[in-house]
Parts: sequence; C-alpha cells; structure tokens
Amino acid sequence: MGMSLGLAVARRALLLALVALLVAVVALVAAFVADSGSDDAADGVDTADLAEARTAAAAAQASAEDAAIMSAASAAKADEAAVVAQEAVVMAQQAAAAAEAAAAQAAAAVEALAAAQAAAEVDTQPAETPGEATDAETMDATGTDTAGATDEVEETAEPAAETDAGDTDAATDTEDAGASDTGDDQSGEASTDGAGAAPDDAPEPAVSLPGEPYEFGPPAGAPLAVVGVSHDSVLNVRDVPAGEIVAVLDNLINVAGSPALNVRQPGYYELIATLDLNRGLFATGNTRKLPTTVWHEIRMADAVGWASSAFLSPLGATSDATAEIVAVLGESPAAPTLEELARLVAEAVASDDPPSRIVVSGAPVIGDLAEITVDVLGLPDDAVRGFRLQVFAQQDSESDLFTLRTVESTTICDSHRGVSEEGLCN
Repeated sequence: MGMSLGLAVARRALLLALVALLVAVVALVAAFVADSGSDDAADGVDTADLAEARTAAAAAQASAEDAAIMSAASAAKADEAAVVAQEAVVMAQQAAAAAEAAAAQAAAAVEALAAAQAAAEVDTQPAETPGEATDAETMDATGTDTAGATDEVEETAEPAAETDAGDTDAATDTEDAGASDTGDDQSGEASTDGAGAAPDDAPEPAVSLPGEPYEFGPPAGAPLAVVGVSHDSVLNVRDVPAGEIVAVLDNLINVAGSPALNVRQPGYYELIATLDLNRGLFATGNTRKLPTTVWHEIRMADAVGWASSAFLSPLGATSDATAEIVAVLGESPAAPTLEELARLVAEAVASDDPPSRIVVSGAPVIGDLAEITVDVLGLPDDAVRGFRLQVFAQQDSESDLFTLRTVESTTICDSHRGVSEEGLCN
C-alpha cells in the first residue's frame, strides 16, 4: 500500500511539472513576440504588460523546477516504500514459517503430555479412606510438606536426584488424608512377624512383567523399610509393576505400643499382618525399570508384591543428633506446633541442591514429652539417601511453645547400596 501511494504522488508531481512547463513556454513565446514588434510599434506596446508576462514566465519556470524536485523526492520515497514492502513480505514469510514450527512443537508437546499421563501410576492412597487413589508416579517437581496450624500435612514429589543412578522418574505416592491408624483394630486373625528372618530367594517370575530388569536394586533377602510416606497415608503394593493393588502398607511410628508396619488388604484395609517397622519387608532380588518408575519386588510375611523404589530403603544405625542440630541452628529451636518444630529440625540436615523432601512420617503425639517423626530424603550423597529424625520436645505451660529436647537420627540408605554390620550405608 505504501508503494502504491508513493507512485501516485510521483505521478501527480510529474503532471504538475508538465503543466508548469507548458505555462512557462507560452509566457516566453508571448514575451518574444512582444519584443520582436517593439521597433515597429514601440509607442503602441504596454511595457507594463510585458514585464508582467516575463515575471509570470519566471514564476512558472520556478514552479516547474519545484515540481521536478518534488517528483524526484516522490520517486525516491516510492523506491524506499518498495524496498520496505519487499522486506515486509520476507518477514511475513519468516513469521509464517516460525508459526508452522511452533504449531508442530505444540502438537508434539501435547502428544508427549498425553503419553506421560497414560503412563502415570499410583503408589499411595489415604490411610483410612477406602476410596480411589490417584495414580501419579511420574515425578516432575520437588518440595516439602506444607505443615500448617492443623495436623494435616501435604507432600510433593520426591526429587529425581534422590533416586538411584538410573532412576530419574521416582513416583509421587502421597496425598492428603485423615488421621493415621493407631493400630487399635489389630485382631488375632492377623499374623505377626516381628523382625523376622530373611526369606528364601524368590523364584524367577512366571508371568510376563512390564519394564525391563534393572541392576540397581537390593539383593535377595535385604531388609527394607517404608520411607517418605506421610503418617496419614499408605504405600500401595501391586501384583506386578504398575499393576493391580494387592496390599497397602502403613507405618505406625509414634504409638503407645511398639512401632510397627501394618500390611492391610486394599479397599477396606482389613489387617493381614503386623511386621517390624524397620526390618519387616525383604527384597526378593527382583527389580524392574519402567519409563517412569523403578519397582522392587518385596516379601511381606507370606505375601509378595511390587512397590515403588522411591518409598523403600534399608535403614542404618540410630544416633543422638541433638548437639549437631543445635550447633547448626545456633540454639535449641522452639515453635508453636510440633510440625513447625519438626520442620526447623529437618531443615538443619536437608540440602538445597538438590532440594530435600521433608515428610512427617510419624504422627505428632503430645504428652509429658511431645514426639514427632520426620523423614528427610534427597541428599547429594551416593550412599546416604536421607535421615529419619525422631524429635522429642517439651511444651511450655505458659507460652505453649514446643522446645527441642533431643533428636534421634536414623540413617536412610539407598536401596541398592545396603547397610554394613556397623549400620553404615555401603
């Protein structure tokens, strides 16, 4: 459009220039005729008219020159407009190509998202609600619990850096739930298997399993514990990796009786067995890697199933970490709630890169000496995966603040590294 406008202006200027030149020629001819007849009839010629004609001719010539200049300028602008228009066409073509590329990338992203959602699997569900669990084993974010004024705690996904060398897509298996089970419904029908002995080596699976064998897993007979699961959630166990749920596991850490690991039926959570909290599960030696999750096969008393490696680890030795925590914080910490105090203690041992995941794994208990347990997972260490911190506090009768008394720290090791006889991560 700019080029067309410039050409129209140029054409108009040229037309004006031609008219002005024509007027100038007529004026000059008239002046010439007047001069040629001056000798024969000088007395009859009006010299004033002749001067006026010459002036008009000069003005016409000046107008013609101006018109020529304007014509040249308009032609130059028309050329510039043509160049700009050509550049605009090139830019429009480039923009169209970029838009096509962006559309292709968006379509690929939509397909990838759909594939990721189709591959997602669930590993945990609310501890006392027999409703459906959300299946989301693909981890793409890191975070910690959001412990507020209430007793409910949320967990976010476990960081990929916390998992084994090849396990970069650990599962997210926890969600909000009600209060944790205290184990009061344990009946004589349930089998009890304290610490127990390591089971025999499991035979090779007779069914076709999803995924592929994975070398970074615990050996057969290695004791395991459930870690990184909120006290008000459970860990799902499946018949095959990402298969049907055959059992659920819930930790009972801070209870009036002995700490234990409950094995329950899915759905209505009928108690199947009560196992040792720290050494009640045993690896069969089978580990499978799926695109989003690494799975370990475990033995639970007389039952066998598969669970996400993100929530299974051997536990090492326990030691008093009070002095270390106080030294890092600079003083004995105090907080209005046990959850806030547990967070302060946990952050003293957590890492920033990668960011650790903090999970309240043992329900808060308030008595003469308050107690709460928190798991810290995701440390930049190739053997030590994290710590289970059992926090004891004293509540002030006037301020109601909980002040740290002692902290017992249990080492959480990577599942494929194991624990030495001294309780150290291999």
